[in-house]
Amino acid sequence: MGDFQVTYGENTLVFSVSYRENLAGKVRIHVQPDQRVVVDAPPQTPITEIKRAVLKRARWIRNQLAKLEATHRHALHRQYVSGETHWYLGKRYLLKVRKTTRDAGVVKLLGAQLVVSVPDRNASSVKEALDIWYRARALQVFERRLAALYPDLRWVEAIPEWRLRPMKKQWGSCSPQGRLSLNPMLVKAPRQCIDYVVIHELCHLKHHNHSSEYYALLTRRLPDWQERKRRLDCLAEQILC
Repeated sequence: MGDFQVTYGENTLVFSVSYRENLAGKVRIHVQPDQRVVVDAPPQTPITEIKRAVLKRARWIRNQLAKLEATHRHALHRQYVSGETHWYLGKRYLLKVRKTTRDAGVVKLLGAQLVVSVPDRNASSVKEALDIWYRARALQVFERRLAALYPDLRWVEAIPEWRLRPMKKQWGSCSPQGRLSLNPMLVKAPRQCIDYVVIHELCHLKHHNHSSEYYALLTRRLPDWQERKRRLDCLAEQILC
């Protein structure tokens, strides 16, 4: 994997190349949530051919980068006040902040609203209450999904040891010892995307790398993993903010 660049008008597009054996002659271009441009290409693909593919889709790449930048600016201005929308299991819910002297810091999902009761309505109090609620929900949801998914994976004999770990740019990880870490903010994503991350990490129990064997295993167990990943990538900036 390396860094390259092409010139498009007055702009320079910087991209990385990842060579993968299972692409059947196709070059695929991805714009990641952190605004990195990554090109997946079959082994031995000439860099000149890859650059032509990037230039051919340069307008699309620039548009995707502009959308991510706009989303990033919007996400950074979250105020944690009534009227904002917040994600849970792939759906947007309207935030309703209530001032109360009882049940302080309680979050309830009522219809299409996330209702937060706090003694004062400053942003830090509301954010803290929401973070605690998301963490509790994540423990419940991830435990259920792990229990539902692992029996179909023959190399996984039991639910592995796992924990919640806040991460800025990752949804999950698997240690060399086989311990899973899952980002509590993943509970904001659709269930199909949660399942993708869980299966992605469980596949690392067999192949602790991103080799062609690993991707072959992932594809056998979850044929549409790339579509699920793309959907998750599109939501990443808003969910991880």
